[in-house]
Amino acid sequence: MTKINKNHPDLTETTIEGFCEEFGVDYQVIKIKSTLIKKIKGYCEKNKISQRKLASMVEGLTHDRVSKIFNGRIGHMSVDKLLQITHALDIMVNISFSKAKKAA
Repeated sequence: MTKINKNHPDLTETTIEGFCEEFGVDYQVIKIKSTLIKKIKGYCEKNKISQRKLASMVEGLTHDRVSKIFNGRIGHMSVDKLLQITHALDIMVNISFSKAKKAA
């Protein structure tokens, strides 16, 4: 982390990974959710699918929850539900694995 303001010594700059580590949030989950949401939003925009229409396509999904995730509040949606949405939209999801890089 880097200090970003001399007048506010507690204010620092960090990466998303650093933020997640500091607050006990799983970075991999955030990364997966963000990627899925980006693909879902892009697909809906390209195919002119409204948030309300998307909500009606998935059982248990409300317009309010769709609105929240489309506005960046990814904590309001589980990876499972995001995968249900991709399935309803006929979006193929591929998962790959690699060895994690060790922190320096």
